Amino acid sequence: MELKTSSVDRIIEALSFLENDMDKLDHRVNEMKKHIMTYSNEEIEKLRQIIIGLANEQANKLVQDARTNAEEEAAAIAKEAENSILKIKNNIDSSFDKAVDRIIIMVLGEDISPKNQK
Repeated sequence: MELKTSSVDRIIEALSFLENDMDKLDHRVNEMKKHIMTYSNEEIEKLRQIIIGLANEQANKLVQDARTNAEEEAAAIAKEAENSILKIKNNIDSSFDKAVDRIIIMVLGEDISPKNQK
């Protein structure tokens, strides 16, 4: 019977040792899971920051392009306005004398019908 007891004791001891090893492995696996999760979260945050940076750069480029286009368009509109003002001034200058003559004729009471005009 002693032989059976010592064999059973050895089996129990081996099983206990195996159980300890399994517990240690389980603990190591859990630690590895935590490490992987931490590493994954850190990498996700790094990528998130990179993406935000790229998005900001793209947004700034779009804003700058829009600003440049708006400034070019504003300059073209200002140039057109300046040309229109010059045309109006030239028209005023070219018809000023004629307008003064007509006003004088009207004030003096003379006939200003088209057939009597100069």
